[in-house]
Amino acid sequence: MIILGISDNHESHACVVRDGVLVAAIAEERLSRLKADSRFPARAIKKVLAIAGVDPREVDLVVFAGNSSLIWQTLYNKAAVFSVQDWLKEMDFYWKPRLLEGKFVSPFKLYDEFRHLGGDDIESDPYFPSVERMRNSEPEDWCAIGDEIRRDVIEQLLGIPGERVITYRHEDCHKAYGFYSSPYPRDDALVMTIEGGGDDSSATISTMDKAGTITEYWKSNRVQVGRLYAYVTLLLGMKPGQHEYKLMGLAPYGTEYHGRDSLAFFRQINRVAGTEIHNDEVVADLYFSVREALRAQRFDGIAWGIQEWVEEILTEWVTNNITAHGCSNVILSGGVAQNIKACKRLAEIEQLDKLWVGPISGDGSLAIGAAWLAARDRDAEHPITGMPDVYLGSSYDKSTVEAAITRAGLDDSFTVHESPIAADAAAWLDDGRVIARYSGRMEFGQRALGNRSILADPRQAETVERINRKIKYRDFWMPFTPSMTIEQADEMLVNPKGLYSPFMTMAFDLQREYVNSIPAAMHPADKTVRPQMLRRENNPGYYDLMTAFKERSGIACVMNTSFNLHGEAIVETPEDAISTFLRSDLDVLLFDDVAISRIGTDGADS
Repeated sequence: MIILGISDNHESHACVVRDGVLVAAIAEERLSRLKADSRFPARAIKKVLAIAGVDPREVDLVVFAGNSSLIWQTLYNKAAVFSVQDWLKEMDFYWKPRLLEGKFVSPFKLYDEFRHLGGDDIESDPYFPSVERMRNSEPEDWCAIGDEIRRDVIEQLLGIPGERVITYRHEDCHKAYGFYSSPYPRDDALVMTIEGGGDDSSATISTMDKAGTITEYWKSNRVQVGRLYAYVTLLLGMKPGQHEYKLMGLAPYGTEYHGRDSLAFFRQINRVAGTEIHNDEVVADLYFSVREALRAQRFDGIAWGIQEWVEEILTEWVTNNITAHGCSNVILSGGVAQNIKACKRLAEIEQLDKLWVGPISGDGSLAIGAAWLAARDRDAEHPITGMPDVYLGSSYDKSTVEAAITRAGLDDSFTVHESPIAADAAAWLDDGRVIARYSGRMEFGQRALGNRSILADPRQAETVERINRKIKYRDFWMPFTPSMTIEQADEMLVNPKGLYSPFMTMAFDLQREYVNSIPAAMHPADKTVRPQMLRRENNPGYYDLMTAFKERSGIACVMNTSFNLHGEAIVETPEDAISTFLRSDLDVLLFDDVAISRIGTDGADS
């Protein structure tokens, strides 16, 4: 059975599952080149079908993730194009009168105010008909209208009849994604979701058994953890939906001394009561009321306070549910699960045995969860194989790469290196060079894991400043991360439970003897790392590069960050890679069969 999974929500994307095997997945942003693109993923749909070698007429089932009642909001692509000023404008003219003044404000006022952000061709968007149809209908009918429009779009785009199009609940897609992506034995699991909001809740508690049966025990749409983190991000001048990780990175620079008053305020918003999270409604809204409460607080104290509060809430909530359900195999999913520091604290719960957080556990993976649910329900003949790696995107052969290099018209200031090997890359890294590696199939998700990565020597602290100044233009407080072989991870990390983290979803402390050994790849404030633990079978070329680097440095570990410039999506084509290389201060662009460098044949800079 061939299943096409689609998410037209935040971070839109598509995937293909064939006979229980996830064979392709890609986000729309990689193809449109607009970071966090949330429009209907027409490009991604066509791309995953091409990668999988599937003709649309061969697709047995198309499955969408989540409710369709607000698909018209994708027309102005809020998650991707809103500036901080746009977010503040929305607060003032829509949420303030609605939440604080008790006035009715039509949500279509948002569309009327921001439709210009969708561009001059907004009327050509396949979801454009939803605006007038929903505007002239009752809200309880919006979902049915949206689903009808979805079916029409699929029939027009792919020629697949509407009766083959189905939808799964947003929250259940999160659960299935977490459960089936886990590398651990598929035993009974305690599956918990927490996020800004789904179809009908912002937090749930469920169990899943070996057959993938979901038993939900509790849900609530009054858990404000994800929403509050987003609005505090806005209060500190950053973009909700994109920059929460910056807030998390800033938090370790704060202290209890400066953050205790902020923490005391946050503790009033939600509290754990047994297995549930309760809301005592102490604030009327999560922006204006919070802004007023925090107006005398320091920015770093606010960041520390919100992070400490999230960790406290999650730790107590998970601990109580482990006890209540008698299950120590925990899967956390939803946007808040992307908080790697909170996941570190959860891993330290004494009663917890296993903790799994899938790569891109927020809305950027919903289509995969939906496709796996469909496979569970409609394809009992084939077991769901899960996600041994995330190399699920596009790849380009040698001739395509060479043609792109020729078209670039490089001058004599660049050196072309034929047939580079792992030892060459290791030598460049050991010499302090910064390498962009473009190899094999592109990763799915927010993390570059070796195939579309920028690499550097993790031992050299000055590398961070150089990359921030000339290549990534990142905020100075944001750390870079390490890739390491699984053997190196066993040696370097404090990980008494032997938790497996191949996708950079969890933070760890370093063993005492390794503290400060990789300053370019750890958080300088709290000395934690967010590692990629790599087994050779998952990426032999990248593993061999790190092994070759160990022969020179003593550690099979490199600094790894995504191959893109600040504000851009990770590179997808060879042309994207070459363009990024030319517009940055990267030393080497390493393809599988050729490398381009600013290093002369004598090793000196060109």
